[in-house]
This record gives sequence, C-alpha cells and structure tokens, in this order.
Amino acid sequence: MSTATDHATETPGAPTLRAADLQAGHRNALYGGEIVLTVQEATHDPDNDAVLLRLASAVSAFPLRLSSAAVVDLYVEPEQPPEVEEEDHEVTVTVELTVTEEVTYCFAAEVEVPSRAAADREALHEYLGENEEVWLDDLNPLTDCVSVNERSLDQVRLVLAA
Repeated sequence: MSTATDHATETPGAPTLRAADLQAGHRNALYGGEIVLTVQEATHDPDNDAVLLRLASAVSAFPLRLSSAAVVDLYVEPEQPPEVEEEDHEVTVTVELTVTEEVTYCFAAEVEVPSRAAADREALHEYLGENEEVWLDDLNPLTDCVSVNERSLDQVRLVLAA
C-alpha cells in the first residue's frame, strides 16, 4: 500500500478536491493528464485522519492511502454534446382531417343545352359553369381525376377511442 502526502496540483487550471471528499467515479489526472486513475472505492479512516482509495488505471487496480487533507487533481472530461434522442417510434392513432384540393377532372358527358350555347364555345362554357346539375352526375371522382393541382390540410382533430 502506498502513502501520499499533500502536494501542489500538477495540471495548471485543473480542478482540485480534498482527498476526504473523493468518491467512487472521480478521476485523478497524473503527469498532466497522460495517466488517469479512477476512484473505485473511497473509505475514510477517522482514527488516522486518512482516506483509503482503491484506484484503477487502464492496466491495473491498486490501493492508496492519502491524508484526508491531501489535494488531488481531478480529471474533467471535455463537455460532450447532448445525446441525440432516438427517433420517436410510431404509433397508430385515428384522426379526422379536413382537406381542400384543387383537382382537374376530364370526362365526357351527354347534356342538354340551349341551341345558342351549343353554337358558341364561350356561351357553352358560361352555361355549363352556371348549370352544374346538367353534367355533375356524370363526374366520377375516382376514375375521372387527371391531376391534383393543389392540396391544403385545413384542420386535424385527434379522435380518442372509447
């Protein structure tokens, strides 16, 4: 078992902690951070005013007795960026949607129109625009859709299951 005494910090600007305050998980830097020892166990011995540390390096573990007043350098890991949250998993919900679409339909319909409308292309367009009832029943939205030109989601409402 080794015994260490008070010492000045070896790493300029490194945080320091009294040996009596060391806890499992603290890391001690030696030789300017080239060697890092991790405290596995820290036990305070009040009879001798000492702290018994079980330290581990990358290659071995060993016990060390320090005066309770000893000051040690602490190794502080560089601040890590926050962990990226895992992607949300998907769930199935029922929603009620209100969607507005501008759709182009192309279909043929046999309609009755006034003879003046049949004789003039613009008059026919105006008549059929004002009298949808003469051709609307012939429109099949499932088969006559040529393209959806614009779509907007107007409202969404979550439907709660009973």
